[in-house]
Amino acid sequence: MSVGLMIAMSLRQWGLIDACMDNDASVETVDGDPQRADLARSVRRAGWDQIAQWKPGVPGSGTWPPPDEIVKPRLTLAQWLLTVDVLECWAGAGDRVGHHDKAAQERELRGLIVSRLQAHGIHVPSLSNEQV
Repeated sequence: MSVGLMIAMSLRQWGLIDACMDNDASVETVDGDPQRADLARSVRRAGWDQIAQWKPGVPGSGTWPPPDEIVKPRLTLAQWLLTVDVLECWAGAGDRVGHHDKAAQERELRGLIVSRLQAHGIHVPSLSNEQV
């Protein structure tokens, strides 16, 4: 496994990350940055591999723990920084279409990740006015 940082969260919170990464990868693949799409897919794969023990090509492998179980995904710094950005991006999209509760959950999770990164001495870029 590559070097990375582990951040504890509930599986429910990881599900928000997985969903946002799925959305982001789809949008970036069609009309954006293919490298960002690849990085988003790598975040999802990390969750499948580490949390669900999914094995490519092995039918029936991989099961998700209960939603409230604490999971500890280990991602690279680039993956965590993308996660922070993607959560804010999709929270903004949620707000624009009236999904304020989900947007608030995504922003709360973003705040958790930012605080954990900062506790490790990692500078997380501030949000630009365009992202807010």
